[in-house]
Amino acid sequence: MSPPSKIMILRHGEKPPKHPGKTGPWDVQEDGSPGGGKSLIVPGWQRAGALNSFFAPFKSTPANPLIAKPDYIYAASPNNESQRPCETVTPLAAWLGYAQGSAQFNVNYTIGGQEAQMVASVLSLSGVVLICWEHDNIMPNIMQAINNKVTITNYSKITNPFPDVFYLVWLLDLNGGKYTWTSTNQNLMAGDAP
Repeated sequence: MSPPSKIMILRHGEKPPKHPGKTGPWDVQEDGSPGGGKSLIVPGWQRAGALNSFFAPFKSTPANPLIAKPDYIYAASPNNESQRPCETVTPLAAWLGYAQGSAQFNVNYTIGGQEAQMVASVLSLSGVVLICWEHDNIMPNIMQAINNKVTITNYSKITNPFPDVFYLVWLLDLNGGKYTWTSTNQNLMAGDAP
């Protein structure tokens, strides 16, 4: 079996801002209760909801030709120090009918230690896979683990870690047994840079 034809990687949605010396109820869980610093803030939840129309518009194909409806979604375990990756893709998974913990919505791996195991699981699949993770571990951990198993032809051109933004999607497209890396902008919310 060949690896996924497309892997799409995104950072979780917006998180609480860093305010030295200040604490507050910046983040909220899906039910509106305080997030304790581990959940998305309101714009992050807005982005999470908007991902439905970005990745899987109703009775249509994605408007961005670089994007495809995911057959599988991977997110960092919500039992991790951050619940944000799982929260970001939970509305999309629900929209697609993928139950959390199922083969289609895998939340079995933790941030900062299990990226290689997660990548091995992803590469055992075919079709289209979406990964939502914490940005400091996308590059190098996830990308290097992929490149170690399936060559990314332009891997050396990725000179910076995943940028500290919430609107990018990194794309790996399989062609001739190798992946080619590109990126695209979600363009879902005010402030998503062109």
